Amino acid sequence: MEDEGLATALIALVRRQAEEVRPPRALWVPFPLGRPFGAAGNAPFQRRVLTALLDLFARPAGPVLEDFTDEAPPEGESREVLDRLVVNRDGPLIEEVDGLRAWYEASVARRGRTTLGGSGMDAPGAARLLTAWLAGDAMAEGAEIDLLRLASEDLKAYYMESAVARTGATDTGAVTAWFWTRTAAGRIIQDVRSKCLSSNDAAIRDAGSYMFVPENVNG
Repeated sequence: MEDEGLATALIALVRRQAEEVRPPRALWVPFPLGRPFGAAGNAPFQRRVLTALLDLFARPAGPVLEDFTDEAPPEGESREVLDRLVVNRDGPLIEEVDGLRAWYEASVARRGRTTLGGSGMDAPGAARLLTAWLAGDAMAEGAEIDLLRLASEDLKAYYMESAVARTGATDTGAVTAWFWTRTAAGRIIQDVRSKCLSSNDAAIRDAGSYMFVPENVNG
C-alpha cells in the first residue's frame, strides 16, 4: 500500500513486534490485548488515541514508532470487588484453579462460550504443564514453546472469565491487575517468562521476552 502511495499507520499492542517489523508508522499503546483504544465506551479517550495515531502522518519519514503512555481510565468498576475473590498467590496453582471451577462453569453457562481451548487442554491440564515445565520435568521440558504460550493464555482466560462471573467486574484493567498481582497463576506465568529469559536457546529467550507477560507488568 505504501509503494502505491497510500500512507498507513497502525496501533501496536506489543512494542517488541513493532520494533522488529518496522512498519512505516506505529503507535504503541499500553492497553490489554483486544483493547487497542483503551477503555470500552469512553469516546473522548478513544478519540485521543486515534488523534495520536493520525498525527503520525505528519511525520516526514519512517519507520516511526511512538508511545502513547497514558493508561486507560477506569471503566467505573471498583477494584475492591475483586479483593473478595478468594485466591492465594503464594499457594499451589492447581488448588487455586480448582477453587475457581464453579465460577468458570457459571461464566460458560451464562455466556454460552469461552475463549479457553487454544492449547487443547482444560485449565487443570494447562496448570500442570506449566508447573511441570518449571520443575524441569523431562516430558514437560520437551513441550514446544508455543504450547506453553497457549497454556498460559488458557489459564488467563479461565481466571478472567471466572473473576467476571464471580464479581461482575467490568473494568478490564482491574481484572488484569488482579490476575498478575493476586493469583498463583499470574506468579507462575511470570516464573515461566523468567525461565525462558535464562534459556540458552535464543528462540525460547525471544518468546519469553514478549509472548507470556504484557510489557507493562513488572512482576
